[in-house]
Amino acid sequence: MRLFRRSALASAALLIFGCSTQPAMFAPNARPVNFQGQSGPVSSKLIEYSGNFQPTFQNSFLSMRPLVQNGYTVLKVRYSNQQQINQLNEIGMDVWMVTPQHVLGQVNDEVFQRLQDSRLPFELISPERGISAANTFDPQYHTYDEMLQKLRSVTQRHSQIASLHDIGDTWEKTQGQANRDIWAVRLSGQGNPDQKPGILFLGNHHARELATVEIPLLLIDLLTENYGKDPEITRLMDSRDIWLVPMVNPDGHILAEQGQNWRKNTHVHGRHRGTDLNRNYSYQWGGGGASTSPASDTYRGEAPFSEPETQAVRNLLTSRRNLKVMMSYHSFSNLILWPWGYTTQRVPNAKLVEIGQKLGQMTGYRPQQAADLYVASGLTDDFTYGELGLYSYTTEIGSWGDGFDPPYSRVKDFWNENRDAALYLIDMAGQL
Repeated sequence: MRLFRRSALASAALLIFGCSTQPAMFAPNARPVNFQGQSGPVSSKLIEYSGNFQPTFQNSFLSMRPLVQNGYTVLKVRYSNQQQINQLNEIGMDVWMVTPQHVLGQVNDEVFQRLQDSRLPFELISPERGISAANTFDPQYHTYDEMLQKLRSVTQRHSQIASLHDIGDTWEKTQGQANRDIWAVRLSGQGNPDQKPGILFLGNHHARELATVEIPLLLIDLLTENYGKDPEITRLMDSRDIWLVPMVNPDGHILAEQGQNWRKNTHVHGRHRGTDLNRNYSYQWGGGGASTSPASDTYRGEAPFSEPETQAVRNLLTSRRNLKVMMSYHSFSNLILWPWGYTTQRVPNAKLVEIGQKLGQMTGYRPQQAADLYVASGLTDDFTYGELGLYSYTTEIGSWGDGFDPPYSRVKDFWNENRDAALYLIDMAGQL
């Protein structure tokens, strides 16, 4: 890959927003628990959804990243109806964000040709074709090894309320290429957790979405460090069964740690690599918004649950019949999403929508049905709601200016936005 020199503006932005190599010091319990409250004005988070917002290279996260010649092109496509958005998913565009006028995302050379054939109007955001942003991987983010070390340390220190579980192997481990497992932490206070209503938090289905590992880790810290000290957290821990999987996609995360802008797992399909884990769940698998091409970043896989990572999540879910709620963290777009994703048909569940709207109020993110963004099938939350009956949500953390790998200093803001919403969901698990 050829590395491109950043502009003076981009270099200055890195100096302003870049992180030191020392861990950021912010407490997971920086303010009193008040998960019934609301965050600040929502309008400040929704500027990118206004008709006046014009996405450019200069106002994107690309302007603050090293640029590499890697065969990927970032662009914006002007659309006039929902069918055209769905068409972009069908041809294999890696959709990052949808505004009232544009679909923003990335395409490889093969998909670029399909886009040209589609005759949809588009403009490059990359300086030129085949150039995209490198993943900078701020060293304060947890690597896979650091995450595992932290989980072992936390569960050993708080062994009466926390336990660590190996829920399955990664694809590379099944091939004898690596020794990575998928790890879950179970948290619960007094009483038998099997008899309590449960909730599952998932992070990092998509490897490059770095902050989605950190939010579950901070939630683990918050709950373990404040049990027996904070009355509300103690109540939640004593009355709920809380499961967290901070990193669903360890193999892919290794590539992100190495600086790749990688989304999928690392399953080798001939000359192509990777399956999109969030297109590999069984409910309505193979429908719209999931590619049949292994070259695509939204490749659905050879069959439902063809990947050991999604099998591990499925097996955890189906073995815990007390689970009531599922939250999956992704980035970016500042969104709260709920089913359905495979169709624009409305879910006949007013409570599901009501909770989603409440989450939007608490985070300051835009709440909406997933398919109102674009149709996609084989999704985690469609599976957990459609097949298992769990109240299911996806949070898209961060903005067009943040991208997938913002400086770690932004994690404090993301945590402040999502902390009370997570506690609210834990509470709601006992009311459904």
